[in-house]
Amino acid sequence: MQASLLRTIGVAVGAALLLVACPVPVPPGYYDSRANVPATVPESIKKGESTREDVLMQFGEPDTVAVDESWVEYGSSYTLGGLVLFMCAGGGCAAVGAMDMRFRRMIIEFDQTGVTTEIILESKDCFQYAAGGSRGGGTTKPCLDSLGLDVPEAFHLPSVRE
Repeated sequence: MQASLLRTIGVAVGAALLLVACPVPVPPGYYDSRANVPATVPESIKKGESTREDVLMQFGEPDTVAVDESWVEYGSSYTLGGLVLFMCAGGGCAAVGAMDMRFRRMIIEFDQTGVTTEIILESKDCFQYAAGGSRGGGTTKPCLDSLGLDVPEAFHLPSVRE
């Protein structure tokens, strides 16, 4: 009996929210993110052959670099789609949203002469939630750090250059 009552209340709250909120769909795409992080190792980058300069010429400035330049990281976040609800009442406005995201990163390690020794690709899909209003807001933490700040700890590599 209680589960039925909770379900009814949940449906009623959801219906009321849709009646007082303005839903705005979020189309798929890259927003404030690079779009050139591949899903598979690019044929143009080869272990033992490609140099740091080859990587930089193809992918541009990395998002993260090791202090000793022994590795670089490129990250991206792609929105697969979502929905944002805008609500206004009593002189204030707020928004809440949920988006399906795909995070990718590519970590490329180099030897002391600047030749590629390792290419690590990671990809994770997850939901991101965000809320905001006149008194602030926040978002959930990404399921994969596309800026690569966790790379030294996760892969036992040298620290990030500040």
